[in-house]
This record gives sequence, structure tokens and C-alpha cells, in this order.
Amino acid sequence: MKKPLLLKYKKEIIYSLLFILISGCGVWTNFKTYFNTYYNANRIFEETETQILANRKELFYFEEPVIPQNLSEDLDEVIEKTSSIMQHHKESDFVDDAILMTGKSFYYQQNFSRALRKFKELATIKNSEFILENKYWMGKTMLQMREFTKALRLLNEVKKEAQANDQNQILTETYKTIIGYYLYVEKYDEVLNEIKEFLKTDIDNELRAEVLYETGLLYEKTKKYKAAQNTFALVPDYNPTFLIDFRSRFESAKLTKELGDTTKSLELFNELRNEDKFIDFMGEIELEIGKIYYDRKNINNALEKFTVVDTTYPKTPEAGKAEFYRAEIIENYVNNYDSALVLYQEAAYSLAPMTLRTIAKNKSGQLRKYIDLHDKLDNLQIQYLYLTNEDVFIKDSLDFVKKVKQDSIKAAEENLRNNERLNKQARRGGRRQEQFNNATQTEYLNGPKRPTITVDSIKALNSKYYFRLANLLFTEFDDPDSAFYYYNLSLSETKNNPNEAQILYSIGDYYLAKKEKEKADSMFTVVYNKFEFDPIRNEAAKQIGKPLYDFDKDPIEDEYIEAEELYYSSSYNEAIKRLFEIYKENPKSIYASKSLYTIGFILENNLNMPDSAAIYYNLLKQEYSSSEYAKNISIKVTAYNQEQIRLQAVQDSIRKAEEERIKATSLQDSLATTITDSTNIELKDSTNFFDKEPKAIEDTLNSEKELLK
Repeated sequence: MKKPLLLKYKKEIIYSLLFILISGCGVWTNFKTYFNTYYNANRIFEETETQILANRKELFYFEEPVIPQNLSEDLDEVIEKTSSIMQHHKESDFVDDAILMTGKSFYYQQNFSRALRKFKELATIKNSEFILENKYWMGKTMLQMREFTKALRLLNEVKKEAQANDQNQILTETYKTIIGYYLYVEKYDEVLNEIKEFLKTDIDNELRAEVLYETGLLYEKTKKYKAAQNTFALVPDYNPTFLIDFRSRFESAKLTKELGDTTKSLELFNELRNEDKFIDFMGEIELEIGKIYYDRKNINNALEKFTVVDTTYPKTPEAGKAEFYRAEIIENYVNNYDSALVLYQEAAYSLAPMTLRTIAKNKSGQLRKYIDLHDKLDNLQIQYLYLTNEDVFIKDSLDFVKKVKQDSIKAAEENLRNNERLNKQARRGGRRQEQFNNATQTEYLNGPKRPTITVDSIKALNSKYYFRLANLLFTEFDDPDSAFYYYNLSLSETKNNPNEAQILYSIGDYYLAKKEKEKADSMFTVVYNKFEFDPIRNEAAKQIGKPLYDFDKDPIEDEYIEAEELYYSSSYNEAIKRLFEIYKENPKSIYASKSLYTIGFILENNLNMPDSAAIYYNLLKQEYSSSEYAKNISIKVTAYNQEQIRLQAVQDSIRKAEEERIKATSLQDSLATTITDSTNIELKDSTNFFDKEPKAIEDTLNSEKELLK
């Protein structure tokens, strides 16, 4: 079959070759160039460009995305072939097309400078059929090279020439490029002007519908909701694509809600919901219906819708949004913070928009802190009950043992029921029994335990956690009333509250928020007058118009620095002497409290005299309770004092027993007891130090100084 076919066309082939030879070298050159190089270059370029443009979703864009490596390699091949045409076939008619392809290839590879050089080279070829298209690509490239003024001037020239010469394709691309640029620099008035001109040109209805849809989105972005709604309403008149048809109707329904008509909006969303062709968008539709219920405070229906979206359309942006709204409802209406925390955490790592994920992450942190503080307070409440009511501890312990026994019996019965092949698997059964015993022992270890801290320590910790909880509610939850409640709880828990100044100031802030200025000013006045050495005093001063105190510079600072130098040179006794003088002579200086703290620190850490250190720490806590130094040692000193009381009680018990023994044997000897520190320096009556009169306190301090000489 092949041979007759070849014979049939043999004449035609011979005549064609003869025609080419007779016509001259120009035609022969074009023929060789086309089939040897240009054809393949053009084919590869068109296929590659089609893929690049197919990946772009926006109608109007400015920023050029980086193309995949395989497409860039295809363009390298195009450039290689077109370069061959320009180098070896300069006389062919394909040179100007090859230059244009080369420039476009460089452009898509984002090698804009080389692309511009090629476009400028083509501009020198007179009478080229690509002059206008080349001019468009020059302007497009200059935009990417940030030569905005030159680029816009050139593109506006292209618009006029294209319109005058009925070059509609180039005209359309030019408008899209200019509009994309103005959107990028957020010159929205210019965008609207260009779109109005664009819509007057001869474009097909499908493109017109898409342009109208983009215009509606721009109006929506600039909060011109009525104009946006009117524009979306025009889209169905121009034969839109399936996607643009849905999107325009969907946005119109959203805007109807935004304009206040939730009933009409719900009706429009239900219409979309009932059209089977939009089944792929059902998650978005259900989410918006849920949001309408949420806005109407129809919380049950809203929660139901959000749950449907979350569970039916997982791993979608809509599911992430639904998780966030579920978390909000469960936090604010159900008050189940544990469940809300779980949902916020899921929303934070979902496909929801970044803004929503950021909010969810912050809410997760807030709720985690809130739950942690309440867990600590609950634990302290149990310890307080055990300390103040022995019967509660005994009852809980007995209940726990009873529960463990019941659970052990149930587990054993279950083990027997599931162990029908016990004889065949004796070794495995023995291992299960061992694991069961270990689990039971672990449960016992987790039972009620006697507290290891005192009631006063529990109250101090309660006060601290109430204060933190109040701050959290005030600053992060925007719940001033609850914060006010916990601030007052913190104050009532313990005397000499180290956070008293901050609490009173915060209560003043609360009254300001409630527009009760008189009460607020009274709180700020208390802070200003009572807490001379707390920096928050200046914040209170600003509120009531009082002079500020320069906490950064104190006339005693140089004296304190000299005392510090003595400490750093290991002259501990001399340092203590100088620090004590600073405290005695300048009791209102911020360095008074710091000096007492430093004396205690030296005695505790450098001279190994903890009992002596406790005397100064107690003095610091008593006279400067609101200072940062008193706060630093508050818990430690409270624990120390409790331990001293316990030790005193033990000694009293021993002494009483000894007295009874001596009395029984008629012995008349007396027993003198003292409390000594780890260096065996006797600190007489140190546990009753603060019961002494001021003169006695001073005498004791002088005694301490003498001991250290």
C-alpha cells in the first residue's frame, strides 16, 4: 500500500522542490529554517506558555510567580533554538519572531534585564509584524523592573494604537496588565477608572462577567457594599462561567447580610444550597448559614451548623473556620474551657485564614493559662481542707482505697473472662498479672497525700494566683468585673500582700473603666501615699496629677555602690556595717530595702548564717513589704518562720517532758535552751524577734553587728 501512495505523490514532490529551487535562496532558507529549528522552538514555547498561563488564577495580577523547574528547562531549550536562528539564519523571515520568543522566555524565567534587551533589539527591526506586541512586552517588562513611569507611558500608547488598529487581544492584555499594577500599589480609584474604560471595549460576554465580578470584589474590599452588591447582580446577564456564576451569587448573599438583611441573606444561601450543581461548595454555604445564626444569637442552630461543617468537610478552610466559631461558642456560651481549648488548638493549625489562626493560637494560650491557674487554686483548696480538717483527709483516703480495691476486683474479673487459654499462655498471663500489679501500685501512689506546706503558705500562694488570674481576666479576657472579684480575693487572703500596690492600682483602673473617677482617684491616692518605693507610684501620680519620683537616681546610690564594692572585695563585715547605716539613716530611700536584702544575702550565702539572715529578711518584709526585694524573699521567710515555730514546739515538748522527769526525781537543776544557727552563733530569742519593742530590735541588730566584727 505504501509504494503506490509514494508513486502517486512523486510528481507533486518533484514539482515542489523544483519550485523552491527556481524561486531562489530566500524561500529555500525559510524552508530549512522552519523545519529544522523554528517549528520545534515555536511548538515547545506555545506548550510551555499555555501551562504557565493555566497556573494563574487571577484575572488581574502584577507579581510574576516563579515557574516550575521543568518549564524553565523547556524555555532554555527554546532560547537555544531561537539563538541558533538568530545566529545562523539571519536572512530568514523568522528572525523577528525568534527574538520575540527569546524575550518572552527570559521574561517568564524572571530574567527581566535580558528580556528587555531582546525587546529593544526587536524594536529596531522596521516593518516587523510584531511591533505593537513587542511594545506591549517592553512596557510589561519595565513594570517588573520598577520603571513604573516609563512603563505606564508605553502601555498607554499601546492601548491607543491597539484600539485604533482593532488589535483587541493586545488591547485586552494591556488593560489587564495596567489594572493588575494599580491593584498591586492599591490605587483603587485608578483601578475603577481603567475597568470602566475596559468594559467599553469589544470583549466577549464571558470575560465581561469576570471583570464585573472582580469589580464587585474591589467594591467589597473598600467597604462599598451597596455598589458591590449592584455589580454582582449584573454578572448573570453576561453568560458567566459556572465558577463566576456561583461566586457572584455567593458574594451577593454575604453582602445582603452585611447590609443588615439577614432574612434575605439566609433565603439566598438556601437557594444556593438547594441547587445540586453547587454541591462542591456546600461547606462554604453551610458555614455562612451558621454565621447568620451566630449573628442572630441563635446559638444552638449556629453550633449545630458549625459542627456539621467541621465534621463533614474536614481539612478544608471552611472546617478550620467552623472549629474557631465552635470554640468561641463553647467558651462564651457553654463555659467549657477545656473543650474550647481543644478546638482553638485545632483551629490554630487548620487551613483557616492566617488572621483567624493567629487569633485561635492566642486564645489557646489564654485559656491554657486560665485553666492552669484554676487547677493550682483547686489543688491548694484540697490541701487547705486536709490541713484544717483531718476528717476530710481520712475520708478521702478511705474512699480512694475503696475505689482502688473495687477497680482491682473488676480488673481481675475482666482478666479472668478474657483469659480462656490461661493454661496454654501461662507465661504471658504471668506478665499481664505483673503489669496489673504495677498499674495498681501506680494508682496507690496517686492517692491523697498530706500537705507539705503550712496554711499561711497556702494563703500566700492563693493570693498570688488570684492576682495572676485577675490580671489575665482584665488584660486578655476583657472581663473587668471578674478581675475585680479576684483582685479583692487576692487582697483578703493574706496580710502584707507583696502585690498590694499593683492590686490597688488595678482596682483604680477598674473604676476608671466603669467611669467612676472619684473611686478611681481614691485608689490611686492610696497607692501614691502608701507605696513610696514602688515604681507603680509614678503611674498613680500621673492619674492624680502628683509629682513623679525619679526611681532611676537616688542621692544614696553612691553610698550603696561603695558598700557593694566592699562586698565584691570580700570585706563582708564592713559591707554589712555600711549597708545597715544606709538603712538606718535613709529609711525612705529605695536603697533602704535593697540594703536590708543585701545584708540578708551576705549572711545567708557568704557567711553561712541563715538564722542571722532571717532577722534581716523579716525586718525587710515587715518594713518594706511592697518592695521587689521583700517579694523575692517572702515565701522563703514564711517557710523559715514556720519551721522555727515547729522547732520551738518540739523543744517546748522536750522541755516539758524533762521538767516532769526532773520533778519526779526531785532534781532542782534548770535547763537553758537557745536556738543556734549553722555557725553556732547564739541568736537569743530570734523566733520572737518581731515581738520586741523598736529599741529592743535596734539592740539586737547592733548585737548582730558586733558578732560580725
